[in-house]
Amino acid sequence: MLRFNRSTIRVAIGLLVALFFISLLQGNSDQDSGSWRWSFTWPSPETDPIRRPSSLTDDYQPPIVHQSPDSAIPARPEDVLLPTKLVSHQQGWNILDNVYMANSTLYFLTDEPKKWPKLNLFTSSDHPLKWSDADKKAREPSEWDIAFISPQEAKARWGTRVMPVKDWTFYVNEPNQFLGHYYHWVGETFFAMQRVYASLDPKIDVKGTTKLPHPARFVFRHIDYPEWIKWAPINWRVIQTLYPSAAVETASQWEQRGNLTRDNRSVWRFDQMLMADRGAAFREQLHPGRNHRTASSAWEGTLNSSSRFWWEPVRRGVLRAAGVDEAVIDRPSIWANWQGAFTGDQKPSQRDMDVLQKAPTLAPVVISYISRQRVRRRMIEADEAIFVKSVKELTARRKWKFNHVFMEELTPEQQLAIAAETTIMIGVHGNGLTHLLWMPLTPLTTVMEIFYPTGFAKDYEWTARVLGFTHYAIHNDT
Repeated sequence: MLRFNRSTIRVAIGLLVALFFISLLQGNSDQDSGSWRWSFTWPSPETDPIRRPSSLTDDYQPPIVHQSPDSAIPARPEDVLLPTKLVSHQQGWNILDNVYMANSTLYFLTDEPKKWPKLNLFTSSDHPLKWSDADKKAREPSEWDIAFISPQEAKARWGTRVMPVKDWTFYVNEPNQFLGHYYHWVGETFFAMQRVYASLDPKIDVKGTTKLPHPARFVFRHIDYPEWIKWAPINWRVIQTLYPSAAVETASQWEQRGNLTRDNRSVWRFDQMLMADRGAAFREQLHPGRNHRTASSAWEGTLNSSSRFWWEPVRRGVLRAAGVDEAVIDRPSIWANWQGAFTGDQKPSQRDMDVLQKAPTLAPVVISYISRQRVRRRMIEADEAIFVKSVKELTARRKWKFNHVFMEELTPEQQLAIAAETTIMIGVHGNGLTHLLWMPLTPLTTVMEIFYPTGFAKDYEWTARVLGFTHYAIHNDT
């Protein structure tokens, strides 16, 4: 009778367990011989995905597959080269279909470049916007910024290696010297972009109803994201609350797109693009002496194709996102059929005067004074005290509302709520008057701008009148 002590049994069990696990991990069967044979050949990194390097930074080289033209993957319908189409052109503000980009250069694919406007009316270099002759010359775009390309050259260069970028791209070729400023971005560049885009839907109504889709992305060519959100938080707030699904690509992401096509053997195709360029907007401006404004070409070039309520989708969208009461937002609907004649360019008719007299009975009148007494550009203290006292007495007598505010002390939501209810906005020339963008379009809507003795500018006058508001400039140089 065989006897096993405990240590012998433990050794035997251990050997059986070890052989069992080896059979699971490395065993294979030889069915031809009908017997089991053990294999201890370890797999190589090429045959074992578990041992393959974990990232492209681990010196992993993907296998090279040699293809002849006949064996190449056929192009999808959306990968073909399509001609670039100019949908709407105002210098500096352009809408196009099928804009191409390779190695960070923009291309217009056409076999008739002589029929197109000059390329410097589309874009500029990245040189800061200054006004000396040398600076103007430096702002001229080179062939590295933008170029025409023929269908034949495009086919030879890119073939079917086209990467379509779907839906609307709002491309902003703006020096970063302006993108951090509330008025220069929202009140000029973004304002002009919206004007041109809205011209594609002349039936926008008083409630802001439009057939136009939201843009899929914004491209800020010359600023990085931390810098973009640092200086004027309300700038990115406007974009990201108005268009919550829109991606924001800044300089780094654009350069990455360029790097992916740096060999110029493949290309991005932006299916629909709105191009904005401040430098190009100032070239060949229509009335530089009268309204030397960044957005003037966008405004005047679309007079015959835009709704009177073109700004309403933006105004209402931003205010709703800020939580403003819908009854306040909707005040322009009271005067949906009023054609407006109080911008200063026409003399009001008797019918217009009747509308003015009746207006205070249809909606509250709110006067908002945006004080700048805590910053450099401000009123004389004694004069400001008399002014505030007089307005308070007026509003109390008329049973109107008076807001005396320091915008820098308020949250963005509070600032927007005050602007949304304001009928008459008063302030010293400065960034705070940009809030006029969120005022309702009514017969009484007015901006009163106070200038310091040596300063005068048409910034807010032009913007107010374009929106259909009355504007008064108060200028005393005594």
